[in-house]
Amino acid sequence: MTIEQPTAANDEIVGSIAVDARRIGLIGDDHNAEEDGSDLPVEVLEAFRDVDLILHLGHMGQREVFARGALDRLETVAPVLGVQDYSVGKDGAQLISPPDGNRIAGMTRVVEAAGVRIGLVHNLCKSPGPEIPAAPGGLPEIDGDALSTTLAQKFGGPVDVVAFAGTHRAATVTAGGVLFVNPGSPTYPKGPGRVPGERSHGTVGILELSHGAIAYETVDLHCLAVG
Repeated sequence: MTIEQPTAANDEIVGSIAVDARRIGLIGDDHNAEEDGSDLPVEVLEAFRDVDLILHLGHMGQREVFARGALDRLETVAPVLGVQDYSVGKDGAQLISPPDGNRIAGMTRVVEAAGVRIGLVHNLCKSPGPEIPAAPGGLPEIDGDALSTTLAQKFGGPVDVVAFAGTHRAATVTAGGVLFVNPGSPTYPKGPGRVPGERSHGTVGILELSHGAIAYETVDLHCLAVG
């Protein structure tokens, strides 16, 4: 897979980056406790074994443990691109996770694949751009009349897909011709039948792009559980 260099906008909003990919894995909120990412579930790698690219939507670690080794594990399957995120340090102060070269850059960024512009962000409720609240069910509360302007301000231009995280709930909704997808959490999922804060097999997502068509699937890792 080829990846062209991004066109930068500013430190918060990273400009678009062009990739040659049709099947794309989405992951976020894995909250690995080990810096080397060794506690990333092997089922995640199995779910992504035939993807062309993996998009990480943030919170791969816990507090000051950024668990960048999880990127190395994911890259044994496919190249990885992702965004930085807001977190909280051990002292309770807000912090921003550091960039990691071209792999992790900006609070938002746009990935262009197969003619589709995918906007990546961890938390829709945070800057850059206007706040887009998320309801307890994990779906964003979207103002249709101002949607295109809001997304242009958040991502530095128009997008066809918004891939977000932060709620730990898998979600899919279409508004104003834009597909919003949240892969949930592979390790600390929330929702019916889930216990908040309890580590268990959760979900990741698969985005399929073909001749202008966009399809999205939520993958339940419990179905791939090993042992």
